[in-house]
Amino acid sequence: MAHVRTAQLALPGLPDPPMETLVAGRVMSRALAASVPERARLTLARSFACGVVKAFWQALTPTGAKATPLREPLHRFATEKLPEAAHALAASIGTAAAELGSEAAAYQIGLTYTGMLPDVLRAARGIYYTPPPLAARLIAQATEAGTDWLTARVLDPACGGGAFLAPVAQRIINALRGSNPHIVMQAIAARLRGSELDPFGAWLSQVSLDAAVLPLSRVTGHRLPALVAVCDALGRDIDPEPFDLVIGNPPYARVTLPPADRARFRRSLYGHANLYGLFTDLALRHAKPGGIVAYVTPTSFLAGEYFKNLRALLGRDAPPMTIDFVSIRKGVFEDVLQETLLATYRRHARPARVTVHEIAPANGSGLTTTAVGKINLPADPSRPWLLPRSALEAPLVARLAATPHRLSDWGYAVSTGPLVWNRHKQQLAQGPGRNRFPLIWAEAVTTDGRFIHRAEKRNHAPYFELRRGDEWLILDRPCVLVQRTTAKEQTRRLIAAALPDEFLARHGAVVVENHLNMLLPLAADPPVAANLLAAFLNSATSDRAFRSISGSVAVSAYELEALPLPSPDALDELHALVRKGARQQCIEDACARLYGLTP
Repeated sequence: MAHVRTAQLALPGLPDPPMETLVAGRVMSRALAASVPERARLTLARSFACGVVKAFWQALTPTGAKATPLREPLHRFATEKLPEAAHALAASIGTAAAELGSEAAAYQIGLTYTGMLPDVLRAARGIYYTPPPLAARLIAQATEAGTDWLTARVLDPACGGGAFLAPVAQRIINALRGSNPHIVMQAIAARLRGSELDPFGAWLSQVSLDAAVLPLSRVTGHRLPALVAVCDALGRDIDPEPFDLVIGNPPYARVTLPPADRARFRRSLYGHANLYGLFTDLALRHAKPGGIVAYVTPTSFLAGEYFKNLRALLGRDAPPMTIDFVSIRKGVFEDVLQETLLATYRRHARPARVTVHEIAPANGSGLTTTAVGKINLPADPSRPWLLPRSALEAPLVARLAATPHRLSDWGYAVSTGPLVWNRHKQQLAQGPGRNRFPLIWAEAVTTDGRFIHRAEKRNHAPYFELRRGDEWLILDRPCVLVQRTTAKEQTRRLIAAALPDEFLARHGAVVVENHLNMLLPLAADPPVAANLLAAFLNSATSDRAFRSISGSVAVSAYELEALPLPSPDALDELHALVRKGARQQCIEDACARLYGLTP
């Protein structure tokens, strides 16, 4: 099921009556949904969206022309009669959408529908639709990869509102321009397939396809057969014949799999399963040798430990050819916080350098594309993929790829703070006392790299009272603390501070909360002192390095341990600067030189 949505991309300040109607209509439709109980919203959303689709389809028929009947839903779903005002609002949205063309219209209708759904349902099933500019870019990348629209069989296994099927149908129409309309319709019917779990989304996909071929339908007097199946593609064989292109934007959500499904997808699973990883595995099963997989996904699979078997599978069976990083999260992807990329893969190809681009919204409705470079994947593709997100980072990534040292060479391993505080609420305390130890929250690590014992946020307390059996929560040795959750938009992703020796000596031990990573020394006297490690991690250069490896807001232990680091034998200059309390800029320049970069 397609997952990404964008905010409205109309040019600011320019009048666009259809878009004004659609934006205002979405606001009112969301207010309508919010006025009913959560349990009633799914039926209301489908009823309202059906009214939008009917008005949209009716508006496609010119005045006086013979109307082509709207296709009935592919699978029954519950609806109810709308109040007169809601019916009128739905009609106005559908009529306005008809002025935009089938692809943009389906997206706008999808935004209206998904905006009215219960939040829990949307999150669990990933019911978010792909904006047309991103769909167009991914189709262009699939074309560049060698997809032949004269002959290609195409599958979207989670087709949502038809973001890919309708424009692919248009590509086939363009490729067969001048051919008999009956032949063109037959080609589309024979070569396009989609599946979708949500019955309304499946119907909207099929209706968007019908709208794309409507001129041909009027000429031939026939319409397409149902090309979209209402089903969970993960649980059935879609088509025994392989496809030249598998394209889409699969749902993103962690799921618990029954044993049979874990066994089926075991080649790509490690620990927790995520729907988009399963759909990536599924795409490889349906793509023919030499065929293309083109997907919109989060970036988290590039480095996360849970995706290491998926990376290994891709590197072995379908190496990536192109990766486009979407440069910003906010203002483009409405209600979606993951960093996102567009990628193409070729099944059974030899590994080659990956062409990387950075893309961003431009001119209200299009995209700007900036070449970043060509990058090699690691020899062991299960390892994190070091990829520059922008052209400025390409030289650094080249240096990182040739750097063999890791955190273990500096004498440290990473553990997550063991205390999940809301499981021990009764043991939080406001002051010291018997069996009480300082409780270290993420806020104790300041953005400028200092340690301050504080508990100023709601529900936080500065001390923790230990009870029998809680000894495993205690930390009684020096370490470096690193915040576990930071966002791309923050000035720094790596925010670290050494736990001061004097603080530890004064209290004997501390308890570290779960939103901090602990970089623990492997020996009593590690090769690199804790304050020196913290100073390096707080540098702009190490932050840039981490951004090239991290694919989510989590600063995970796995990614920290995989981060390429300079040789511990090359730290004399940095050590001297830290020891004498040098200015931050001097430390920054020394860190840049450690990676062979000019400050």
